[in-house]
Amino acid sequence: MYEDEAQIYRALADPTRLRILALLRVREACVCELVGRLPVSQPAVSQHLRRLRQAGFLTERRQKYWTYYAIRSDLPPMLKEIVAALPHDAADEAWIREQTADLVCTEVKVAPRASTRS
Repeated sequence: MYEDEAQIYRALADPTRLRILALLRVREACVCELVGRLPVSQPAVSQHLRRLRQAGFLTERRQKYWTYYAIRSDLPPMLKEIVAALPHDAADEAWIREQTADLVCTEVKVAPRASTRS
């Protein structure tokens, strides 16, 4: 009966996931951008994003090499209030505004070429 609500509260019970929501409140971002700001590995960021998406907070869209995550525009009012009430970290917000996936994720985008010897 309360399973959906429990999933939402479990998703909110982690400081890293709350910080991800606060970053995504500024703009959508891909995993590699978030990895540059969070003190966790890329697989951990991916798992946090998966958990937030399953709880109904996020949408994802694919573009070229990246998957971009954003806070759903159609969040229920209660969830909108929760996201809006998260603390504002000026340094985090300035950082996410300055990042672009094209620059941050170049090592993901460009695979190393095999050397060819003549």
